[in-house]
Amino acid sequence: MLRYIVFLFLLTACQNDLKYTITGQLQDSTFNGEWIYLVPLENTSKESVDSVMIANETFQFEGSAESPEIYIIRTKPILRLTLQELLVVKEHGELIVKIGKNSSVNGTALNDSLQQWKEKKMQADYLNEELRQKYKIADIAEQAVIKQKSDSLNARIIDFHFNFVRNNKDNIVGQFVQKIMAGSFSPEQKTKLNIK
Repeated sequence: MLRYIVFLFLLTACQNDLKYTITGQLQDSTFNGEWIYLVPLENTSKESVDSVMIANETFQFEGSAESPEIYIIRTKPILRLTLQELLVVKEHGELIVKIGKNSSVNGTALNDSLQQWKEKKMQADYLNEELRQKYKIADIAEQAVIKQKSDSLNARIIDFHFNFVRNNKDNIVGQFVQKIMAGSFSPEQKTKLNIK
């Protein structure tokens, strides 16, 4: 009997270790009563999507996560003009997300890493767009300078993505970044990452 009780205790403890909680915050009450969704990035089916209603500018998802998976937190399409979709790693632990014009996540090592990568990529995308707009209205001499700045920025951001993948090769976040950024890597970088 004692063995059975110990077994149940260990089983319950193991299951609690695999629990995840995602607590979300929105900026104001505008979205109260709207539904928000937790959608797998891959192999999405009706059964794999979770949803909750936003109340008091907050929402919460919880459950078990046997292994880390990347999900998207999103609203219905019309609200995505205001509320940025957010990639999160569903894994055991407590995640804190803020949903708004620039959504963010923190709380676990993988999610902190994913957020860091997202911020760096968004910053580079913004700077690239700014340079592109300046290039359109610049004269020939200025265009050469702007192109040089753009090329330098692109080289630095590709190096950032490469080093991020190399340092995270063994986790789902590094594998995700590799999948979407592999086309921008040089042949030498691809060889180092064993990308065919």
